[in-house]
Amino acid sequence: MAEAPRIERTIEHVVSLRRAGTAVADPRERRRLKRVERELQRAIGVGVPKRRAAAVLGVSVTALDKWIARGRLPVVRRPGSSREQIDADALLDLAEEVTRLREDGQTRALLAGAFERLAQEGRPRPKLRPNQPAPELREHYRRTTPSDRLREVAELSRVLTDLAARGANS
Repeated sequence: MAEAPRIERTIEHVVSLRRAGTAVADPRERRRLKRVERELQRAIGVGVPKRRAAAVLGVSVTALDKWIARGRLPVVRRPGSSREQIDADALLDLAEEVTRLREDGQTRALLAGAFERLAQEGRPRPKLRPNQPAPELREHYRRTTPSDRLREVAELSRVLTDLAARGANS
């Protein structure tokens, strides 16, 4: 199976799992769905090429670039590469919201509507990258509130704890 269609299909599967998870009442089954979702997210990786992300969302790469330039859509770079990719977590949130809007009958301004809905929940969260240039870090600091920074620290702490636990188990 070719890599590109597989990534797109995996993203669609994660979105479907998230949507199904909201309808499941049993906590055990929800945890099971979450476990499958996490496995699929690992298969996607941390970033998705812009062309693939645009195909999933049903928009052009130019439209994605405009949202990136506005600072609304976080990007990541693979080590040793200057090519930007769309942050996979942000793309999944956005794809889920776009799917919801389509199901509600909306056909125009899908990304704008999705970003508007997500902004009410504080998503997608911008992510700091390793070796990020100092001017970008300062700009990020100016744009965030103390509670945003505290949330980022808590998230980093959780991730590091998970990594340490996995390292101890291997």
